[in-house]
Amino acid sequence: MKQTKKRMLAVAAGALGATVALAGTASAQPAGAGGSAPHGPIGQPGTGEILPAPETEDVILSIPDWIGNGGAVTASVIPTLPFTVKVGCRGGGSVQVHVGGLAPADFTVQCPVDATGVGSVEIPAREGRDLQFTVDTSDPSIHWGMYAVQPR
Repeated sequence: MKQTKKRMLAVAAGALGATVALAGTASAQPAGAGGSAPHGPIGQPGTGEILPAPETEDVILSIPDWIGNGGAVTASVIPTLPFTVKVGCRGGGSVQVHVGGLAPADFTVQCPVDATGVGSVEIPAREGRDLQFTVDTSDPSIHWGMYAVQPR
């Protein structure tokens, strides 16, 4: 495992409490524990890849396919550098994305039925390292994927 993989996120599957650790130095907790949780019931893992993460060591979070509401928590962000969050979705409707922390950001992505809609936001460098990512879907059958990159 390459050194930069150690700063990758641990994905937390909302109120389900299921946590999949992807790296040694990231901390994980179920989305909603101590922060903003997705509205409505938490979804489930998908089996595809809605938004492939780039082939780079700068990826700090990657969720290839999730169905319905969900989120993730990480402490692996370097506070002196900006990072970008990208979300893709499909299935009709839209997703509301919230990136929590000292510099919160919100954006909406439209989800076409037969294609992947994509949206992103850059988060400026900021104090603190803990971030919570939540995705609220307009329909529980919407598939979405997310990644965050922080070039060094």
